[in-house]
Amino acid sequence: MSIRTTVILFLLVVTLGFLILGVERYFPSAVDLRAVKRGPERFEKEKVTRMEVINADNTTLTLTREGTGWQIESPYNDLADPQKVAALVLTLNGIEWIERIHREEFDDNEWQKTGLDKPRHKVRVIAGDHVVHECWFGSPAVIENNVYVGVPDSDNGKTAWYLAKSEAPLVLQIPAASWRDPKLLRLPAEVITGITLTQASGQIALSRENEHGTWSLEKPLKTRGSKERITEMLSTLLNIEITEAKDATTSASRSTPPATASETPAADEIKITVESKARSRSYELTLKKPTDEKQATTPATTAYRKPAFVVASKGLAALWVQPNDLRDHLLAQIDGERLEFLTITSKTHPEVNLRNEGASWYLQRHGKWDPANGERIARCLNALNTHEILEFTADTAADLAPYGLDDPFHAISWTPYREKPVKLMFGHNPESTQFFAKYEHEPFIYRIDASLLPSMPPDGMKWKGLGALRFTTFALRRITMALGANSPIILDYNPVTAQWKATRGGRDVTEEIDRVKADQLAGNLAKFTVQDWAADRSEALQALKTPFLTIQILLGEPGRAEGPVREVEILFSPTQPNAETAFYYGQIKDDPDVFYITRAGLLQVIGDGVFKPKPVK
Repeated sequence: MSIRTTVILFLLVVTLGFLILGVERYFPSAVDLRAVKRGPERFEKEKVTRMEVINADNTTLTLTREGTGWQIESPYNDLADPQKVAALVLTLNGIEWIERIHREEFDDNEWQKTGLDKPRHKVRVIAGDHVVHECWFGSPAVIENNVYVGVPDSDNGKTAWYLAKSEAPLVLQIPAASWRDPKLLRLPAEVITGITLTQASGQIALSRENEHGTWSLEKPLKTRGSKERITEMLSTLLNIEITEAKDATTSASRSTPPATASETPAADEIKITVESKARSRSYELTLKKPTDEKQATTPATTAYRKPAFVVASKGLAALWVQPNDLRDHLLAQIDGERLEFLTITSKTHPEVNLRNEGASWYLQRHGKWDPANGERIARCLNALNTHEILEFTADTAADLAPYGLDDPFHAISWTPYREKPVKLMFGHNPESTQFFAKYEHEPFIYRIDASLLPSMPPDGMKWKGLGALRFTTFALRRITMALGANSPIILDYNPVTAQWKATRGGRDVTEEIDRVKADQLAGNLAKFTVQDWAADRSEALQALKTPFLTIQILLGEPGRAEGPVREVEILFSPTQPNAETAFYYGQIKDDPDVFYITRAGLLQVIGDGVFKPKPVK
């Protein structure tokens, strides 16, 4: 090989070496690409306790976690907006690393354009005592939401440079003053268990056990609170927005300092203390009363935030309330699903006892428990729960006679599961023109509307279930229907084959009956429901001595054609002799009670007979 050839080959090898080094230097490998895509290790958002931001103009923003909330430590001291803090944490943790860049790839002019020589924002994210993330944000790149980012490494003192996609700079551009929590009191309504309203005229205290408990008025009197009105007040309180904040130095020069915990507020101020058992903390704030309902803003101070504020909320004047404004204006709060017993007493009828068993109500009558009218019970409870008190007549009354409550003419008691009975008594004035109610163990007297009373009839008959007869068609053996003195129609039923056999006057008429109509008759009788029960039985019993329709039902063991049977007989008679009346009397044999059924209801039960229509000649 000649010297010339050797030199050429040597130069080719050197050139190829430089090319390989250049490719490796400027074109990252697959491993490098994966590392760039992964970027610096992500941090656990839930463990972050502090974030420090230094801006290009040397202004700072320091955020620290306190319990479940965040605090602004600099440039001022106040609560931070949790939504903005969450956005900052999310965008810092969600940086998408696009490309690793190097300083030597840029000339001085191009490098200056990246903004990395003078970063706009330097951010440190700290969890406990450890810095878990640090980055510097330079200028935005040409592509939207792309930005140049530097990631310093404290271990080796070097900084890695990236082109990345992130919305964190948009969050960091928010002015420091806007990081303040705009809510004067940020608290979920469900964790609030106590509210105290202190004015120059007195104090109102409200409390509940937990978020599922009912509100009670504790001061100046102890009674039930209005869920709706207290909820409205809480809504107003929790939606107070800060429109202006003054730091502690400025606010110290106020002409009227806020009332302290031991002081009574000024005549135009209200001090509100909110308590939370779940958070083992109380929050105290003082508001100045707006001059009128049209005033949109008012001064405010708090014990848990240093600045003085100007705040706004719809209906701020509604926080200046009187005790009666927060009292429950509904007569009762009864949870029907938790009731075990209902008892109604009156001067005119025997005691009515109702028992709830397995979500079904029963009435004690004639020494046994019969199914009760569940719909009437539901209507009664709804009437009590929705009845508006007309007037809080008296908070104490030594003499109950003027209200008729020394000897109530009517009372209803209910017993919730594993609780003591609650008794509500009713009376009226001597002229019977005004009606009053009072709980047995409470001093308060309420004036009510007399329209409530019919929902609690004192007659036990009215509480009896309207399902007069219930059976399964699998137990049916025979239906016999006799209209007046006419020959009865006897329908025999085989529950095994579901077949009907009909006779009339001893003649087999099976082929003449419509089996669908017969099935409908059996189904209607199996769930026979009446219109109402008769309070006065004397005329009804006389009319039923000569019934115009008698239905006898023979029942056996369900699904068996043989075995013991029992007979049920139902009598019907018009309320006026020998007339087609709108209502009919009815009675099930051996049942002392008489029921009403409408003519339309009766026709719906028996239909237009069980026979096929005769062909037209």
